[in-house]
Order: sequence, then structure tokens, then C-alpha cells
Amino acid sequence: MDTKRVITEVLEDLVDKELKQFIWQLCNGVTPDTEPISRAKLQTSDREVVVDCVVTQYSDNAGKIAVQALRNMKQNELAKRLELKLQEVSSVQQPVQEDTRNAPEPMELQPIQADWHRPHSITACSQQFKHTLLTQERNDIYLPTSRSQRKGSALLITNIEFDNPEYNRYGADKDEENMEWLLTALGYSVEKHRNLSGNEINRAVVNFSKRSEHRASDSTFVVIMSHGDRIDNRGATFCHFTKDVNRDFILGVHYHPFQNPKDVYFVDDTFTHLNSENCPALIDKPKIILIQACRGKHEGGVYVHDSVPESDSWVHREKDFACFMSTLPGVVAYRSEVDGSYFISYIVDEFSTSAHKHDIMKLFSKVVSRMANDPHFTQKWKLLPCIERTTLVKTFYLFPGL
Repeated sequence: MDTKRVITEVLEDLVDKELKQFIWQLCNGVTPDTEPISRAKLQTSDREVVVDCVVTQYSDNAGKIAVQALRNMKQNELAKRLELKLQEVSSVQQPVQEDTRNAPEPMELQPIQADWHRPHSITACSQQFKHTLLTQERNDIYLPTSRSQRKGSALLITNIEFDNPEYNRYGADKDEENMEWLLTALGYSVEKHRNLSGNEINRAVVNFSKRSEHRASDSTFVVIMSHGDRIDNRGATFCHFTKDVNRDFILGVHYHPFQNPKDVYFVDDTFTHLNSENCPALIDKPKIILIQACRGKHEGGVYVHDSVPESDSWVHREKDFACFMSTLPGVVAYRSEVDGSYFISYIVDEFSTSAHKHDIMKLFSKVVSRMANDPHFTQKWKLLPCIERTTLVKTFYLFPGL
């Protein structure tokens, strides 16, 4: 049985002490609602016997239980590897039609665990997968400029420390570290800036658009992370831009609502600086823009009266509507002061484990799906990232590792 094989293969990486910890998990119940396995059955150091017991006890849930046991042991990398292997097994099995309304959420769409850490490596794309795509769908895919992995430059701007200490973005250094790691792992040369004013952000994007390296590149990323807000025609949070409507802006590090209210950078200027007129070197090449910033003061949830039985009365302000931004217009973005922004963590996690088989729009949609169900956000506090102003005319695969 393939499930037994892949679980056994992963457990081979546990030393004897760690295997005993794994067995302890099984004997004491991996989760509160999981029936423990009898200690008498697990008096062994034979991994195949242990796996036989897991499959016999938990049947179709054996893989999920094994993954959770590894997570409980803080073996997050092994847990993720087992998840991926189980998904591969599942993908080649004949699907069975059944009532799935109450089925558990697929493992690949589950929220990030509380003990999440950045993966040690990115899953590489297979040569066969890339060759098949470039052969069968060549006219529908953005083609790499070289036979190796994607080639291009990336701009990473992170504002962490502000003149007003109340605005300091504790934990954002983790976002910077994680995004630099991801972009580098994807093959991009990263130009990094920290703690810029609004004018300095604008200058950095303009200068980046003029880089000669873009002529030989096949794509680019621009990532901007700071505080932000939004002006809209229903009334702006900041009244200093009354002539502008429906515009997202990023706060510079010298921003102050009264003393320096115009230290901002408008997000839509990024599209202007990188468009065909101002950056002809990137014509016909994907330009991916990621923005981690608030877009207003709304908590993100609204209370629905007479809601459907057994549903959450607090729902996302907008959902199920067909640049990638960390939150919806008018809604606050959330960040852990220890681990960084949830949006960035999900991007790093999803790209690291799925970019080898999915195009970028699929990766974005998977991030949205996972964050929609994140238990950190309950009642009126909701966080849902937003795919918008997207004009890709072909499918963009990153082909990591090739």
C-alpha cells in the first residue's frame, strides 16, 4: 500500500530517540479526539510495525495522524514532506464520488500551524514537468529566457522603524528575511531597501525600473511592506488627499498624521513606473507586485443577521469574487510582533511547497483559501488577501530549482 510506504520512508529519517517520541504520541493520542493505540502493540523499534499499527488503527486517516504526530514533535520539515508525498499518492488514485460537504479540509489547504517555521529549502520542479509544459502549452506560458531557472531581479522594500516609535513594525524583520530567502530561492537577484520615506520608495522603484538587467530577464518581483491606508470616495481615513479617490498608499518612515501627513507612496505608481512606456525592458514579461500593508481601519468582518444555521455569524466583508495585496480595500492587515505578517508567511509556505507544480495565480488562490480559514481570525477580525489589477495574458510558472 502506497500510504504505508511513504509514511515508512519519512520515518526512516527519525533517529531512535525521535521514533520513541513518535510512538509516545500514538500511545497518548495525537489529538484530543484521536483514539490512542495500545502501548502493547507499539513495544517495538521496527518502523514498518509502527506504520502497520497506524494504518490498521486509523485507516484512511493514517497519513493525517502521522503528519500531526510529527508536528507535535516539532518535526515540521518531515511533516511537510509527508504531506506532499501523501498528496502525490492521492493524485494517482482513482477518485471516488461521495458527499463531501462535511469532509475535512484538504491538508494542502489547511491554515499554517502555530509553530510554523520557514522551510529549509524550496521544492524543486521536475525536468519532466517543465518539459511537458513547454512542449504541450508553449504558446500559453511565459517562457524562461534561459534553459536554467527563472532569471530576473527583484525589489524588496521593508519599513520597520519609524520616526514615531508607535508606528514601529515589530516582527517585520522576519518578513524581510523570509521574502529575501524565497526570492533568492526562486532564482531572483534581490535589491533590498529598509526604512524609506515615501519619496525614497518612489525613487527606489523608479531606479529599479531603469536597471539594465531587465533586458535579459524573463520576469520581476516588487515587494513593498509597511503601514498603509486607502483613500476612497466614501471618505478617507486621512483627509489630506481629498482630490484623490480610491487609492492605496504606503506610509514612509517620516509619516505623522499632523506634522508630516504627505510622507506616503501611492501603490498605483508602481504600475506606472513598470509599464511599457516607462520600463520597455519588461514588455511581455510578468511583473509580480506583492504589498503587505493595511488598506483601511475596518477589522474585516461583518455580522450577518439570521445567518445560516451552524455558520459563523461574523463573515468576511467580501469573499468569493473572482498585484496580490495582503488584505481587502478598507481592511486592516495583521502582523505578529514575533513571527511577522501572516500574509508573508503564507506566501513563503505556499510558494516553497507548491511552486514546483502550480502557476502563480493558482498559488495566490491557494494562499487566499488557506487564510480564509485561519483560526487566528474570528468574529469581526478577519483577514483575506486580495488579487487585483491582474492582466497576465499567459500562465506564469516559476519552475523553482531548474
